[in-house]
Amino acid sequence: MILKVWDNGGKTMDRYTVRIRNEYYGMNEYPYSPQGFCQYVGSYGGVKEGRHLGRLLTRIEFKTLPADVRKAIVERT
Repeated sequence: MILKVWDNGGKTMDRYTVRIRNEYYGMNEYPYSPQGFCQYVGSYGGVKEGRHLGRLLTRIEFKTLPADVRKAIVERT
């Protein structure tokens, strides 16, 4: 189950922060590329949620994420 997805607009390599259950992952637009990024970043309580992570996306906006990002999220649910 996906709980939250933030998008910082590409300001950093880990553009997207994804909370799945109580685990957080950082990823960019190319999570499967050798030059991409997709990494576990911590557990609930160890990661502070807020505007510094970017804009919190809605369910409808999830559909507009790059296909590889959606796939990486689904694989972790």
